Amino acid sequence: MAAAAAAVVLLGGVAVIAARQTLASLRARVAASARPGGTVVDAPAPLRALAQALVDATPGAAADKAAALRARLPCAADVTVRRGWGDGPTTLSVVLRRAVAPALRGGRPSAALGDDGTVFAVPDGVYALSGPEVDPAGADAQSLRDLAREWPTLAAPGALPAPLAGASFSPDGWRLRLADGTVVLWGRLDWTREKLARLKEALSDARSREPGTFAADLRFFEDGKVLLKPLASGVGTAAFAVRGGLR
Repeated sequence: MAAAAAAVVLLGGVAVIAARQTLASLRARVAASARPGGTVVDAPAPLRALAQALVDATPGAAADKAAALRARLPCAADVTVRRGWGDGPTTLSVVLRRAVAPALRGGRPSAALGDDGTVFAVPDGVYALSGPEVDPAGADAQSLRDLAREWPTLAAPGALPAPLAGASFSPDGWRLRLADGTVVLWGRLDWTREKLARLKEALSDARSREPGTFAADLRFFEDGKVLLKPLASGVGTAAFAVRGGLR
């Protein structure tokens, strides 16, 4: 009985929150409808109030307001304009960017990597991002586009010898960190499936002879080389990049 009562209370709370959000949306639409040429925003609930405030503060026609939303909301891939009938309000619909991975922004996890390679700030509650993070610092636009293209393959379960923990950029290209401590200097983001298969083979062979954690260098993959070096405690990837040996 107590559990049932708790469930009823919980459902009641959810219903109240939903009702409040619906009422706030209706009030905004009614207010806009009362003004000929009024403008309302159609966007996910956590973003709607902010977007509506931006629209209300922007003078001009609906096109001007839509342009302001595109400029002020980095998470917006586009804003479409739908005219109302008669004196009905114009609706601006926010089309969100598609995120493929959480990303750091100024060293903090407050951004996302879009499927087009764009790194953009994410408002609280708009995206439910999880999984390995991308640190885009220093990466050029093409490198980010390449990573966005290959990320679903790299982050797929079982793709790497251990789960992907994160990626960062260096002058030599993308550097991957795996959950077991393995560091991979990936080099150019091409031959991805072939590199994944060869990396698993090389690490398995190396660990059969010398168990432990390795740093792997795939930058010379096109020359038929996969360089591995054991990572002792305190040994950094910079030393590996210089002294990496062929296994």
